[in-house]
Amino acid sequence: MIKKRHNRDDVVREALAMLDEAGIEAVTLRGVAKRMGLHLNSVSFQVESKARLFELMAEVILGELSLNDLPENARERIAEVTRRLRRAMLSHRDGGRVVSGTHTADVNALHFAEVMISAFLELGVSDVVAARASVALHCLIIGLVEEEQVTRPNSRRDQIRPDDYPGLAHIGRLLDDDSYTERAEFGIEAIINQAVLTSIAR
Repeated sequence: MIKKRHNRDDVVREALAMLDEAGIEAVTLRGVAKRMGLHLNSVSFQVESKARLFELMAEVILGELSLNDLPENARERIAEVTRRLRRAMLSHRDGGRVVSGTHTADVNALHFAEVMISAFLELGVSDVVAARASVALHCLIIGLVEEEQVTRPNSRRDQIRPDDYPGLAHIGRLLDDDSYTERAEFGIEAIINQAVLTSIAR
């Protein structure tokens, strides 16, 4: 029986499966090699390093973000592509941490950035505003996804005493009950609105 030769895509696919099963801390070159029944050197040859492996994993996650059938309206297009980024990261355990910890400039990341920047420019904002707003949206969504994917102990809202923290006590319920989807929508709308207002005020 001929032994199957594994390539880079096989390694990345197994690493993503390990990510989804056990989380980001479990993904190591040695762990992937053991999972695949390979020597560590064989996996290292394909992906070079753990950092490069995570870049390749991030590229796959971003590749799952469809850029088809986006709205014609520029504002709606920005909002929708940002929602799709969120969903792509949420589709994998610790997907936010994988994407946030890498600096990938592969074709998937570039296509996403092109759609975002072009839509902002279509709104008539300046180059600087388009760049800043795009990065702000990217960081907002990654941060929210990372927070959403963290397992936390039970709420300690009852420890917020109104005499000491009146503002926090006043909105305390929202700290637990407000959904990450609502927070994402609020942030997306706020950044787009600010970008447009900044350009109008020029």
